[in-house]
Amino acid sequence: MPSPKRSRYQTTAAPGAISIAAAVEACRQRLTPVASAPWLEARLLTSHVTGLDASAVVAYGDNLLAPARAQQLADLTARRLSGEPLAYIVGFKDFCGLRIAVDRRVLVPRSETEELVETIVEDWRGRAIDILDLGTGSGAIACALARKLPKASIWASDIDGNALAVATSNVERLLYADRIALMCGDLFDALPAGLSFDVVGANLPYVADDDGELAPDVRKYEPHVALFGGHDGLDVYRRMFVNVQAHMKSEGALYCECGPRNAYELASLARDAFDGAEVAIRSDLNGRERLVIVRRTNRQT
Repeated sequence: MPSPKRSRYQTTAAPGAISIAAAVEACRQRLTPVASAPWLEARLLTSHVTGLDASAVVAYGDNLLAPARAQQLADLTARRLSGEPLAYIVGFKDFCGLRIAVDRRVLVPRSETEELVETIVEDWRGRAIDILDLGTGSGAIACALARKLPKASIWASDIDGNALAVATSNVERLLYADRIALMCGDLFDALPAGLSFDVVGANLPYVADDDGELAPDVRKYEPHVALFGGHDGLDVYRRMFVNVQAHMKSEGALYCECGPRNAYELASLARDAFDGAEVAIRSDLNGRERLVIVRRTNRQT
């Protein structure tokens, strides 16, 4: 039996001790009302408490969890029951094969955003390109693109210095500091003069201020500056379109994440801003419109 984690679980009974498997099951039952995958969340919380990876949580299920650890698990479960995102509780979110550190200073990276990354990778794989990640937040997009496009040079900006501190931590921990330049400023304000990009990725606020479909836990816990974009969710995008062409190469492309409720309006704004460019709407794996893609050509006026 390996010994490094013995302070977190034990093989002899103590008053109040329960098995790891029993702790996972109790957690699962409590999470059923709030979690779409309660067993997976229960395993992840137990892994966080014990220091065991997910497979070891199962393999060592008969081992006993010390009462202090069981209480810690119960406390974390209560936080999840209150609606706090799981990623904030455990301090990370897996994204495009990377473990991205997150807390309440940044949005939790989402699977829809993974599709934005994959779309860029499909279009530009193997090429030495310059990429701008607007609204980088945790740095998840920039880090994922650095991993998947090893020849690319990446600049990433955010208006929120607190968010940029999280991005800096992720970039440094994942060893991409020589590939990703981080800048604090509103949209293009932080960019050095003269820079232009093959790819601009924009994951800007796109939720309408009065969106009744936004999950209550998202509204309560995640940073509003990164979520809300005015009456239709597109105020920040409108400001971006004013200057984005000046920062794109003649055959560059712009990839905008959005929501199904404003994808067509965003595409219309793009067509107005880019005379003669190709504008396309792409749906996610669930068939919901999530991306607006603008591709310039050197024939564009």
